[in-house]
Amino acid sequence: MKKILLTGALFLVLSPFAVQAQVAQKITCESLKKEIAQKIIKNGVSQTDFRLDLVPSDQVTEKNTTSSGKVVGHCDHGKQKIVYIRLSVSDKKSQE
Repeated sequence: MKKILLTGALFLVLSPFAVQAQVAQKITCESLKKEIAQKIIKNGVSQTDFRLDLVPSDQVTEKNTTSSGKVVGHCDHGKQKIVYIRLSVSDKKSQE
């Protein structure tokens, strides 16, 4: 009887943590990318001055991110990274 009560009490205590974990997993890469972009814009960087790219984690190394951008986040259980790239004047013209 004590085991049943203990199991039930444990279930009630731990269930909110399980719900939080499920909610955290539902954040998509695109929504996280938008959140990061908003934080960058709030810090005074114009939306036309940077780009955020989703890159598979196995394609991101220290050498290729330092020259082209900076990893500012990861998503999809670490399978993808969000890379911040500061745009120059020529990069802005090529995007138009």
